[in-house]
Amino acid sequence: MIRDWSDLKYEIADILFGKELDEAYAMGISQGAEFATRKLSFEVNLKRQLKLTKTEERGYQHAIDAIERVKPEIARSTGALL
Repeated sequence: MIRDWSDLKYEIADILFGKELDEAYAMGISQGAEFATRKLSFEVNLKRQLKLTKTEERGYQHAIDAIERVKPEIARSTGALL
């Protein structure tokens, strides 16, 4: 029994297109994770050409290491192709 009639259209959509909506959601998560990871990697590697102080270089290297370390975890948890 439906108690909140304002959500009726969502209930109908879920019944009719539930599987497709779930697949679209999973695809969106995967594509978003892939885009964000690639964008971060690109931006961090772009800074490689800059002249940095020794302290900045150490922090920069830690950022690169962190991105490389989490890439496999992101790929595993989201299915993103990195």
